[in-house]
Amino acid sequence: MKGNKELVGTLRGFDVYVNMVLEDVIEYEITSEGRRITKLDQILLNGNNIAILVPGGSPDPE
Repeated sequence: MKGNKELVGTLRGFDVYVNMVLEDVIEYEITSEGRRITKLDQILLNGNNIAILVPGGSPDPE
């Protein structure tokens, strides 16, 4: 993601603009207090905010 967020989830659908529907999502966000983790059931992700896609991967634990 653009900014300090990373989303890991199961891809359920996408369109030609790379808008995506993800399920069982874990959001990792870097804040001034440290790393914040949020769990979401489903999310619609706007393709304009995506910087890189990594299929089949999960973030390295810190």
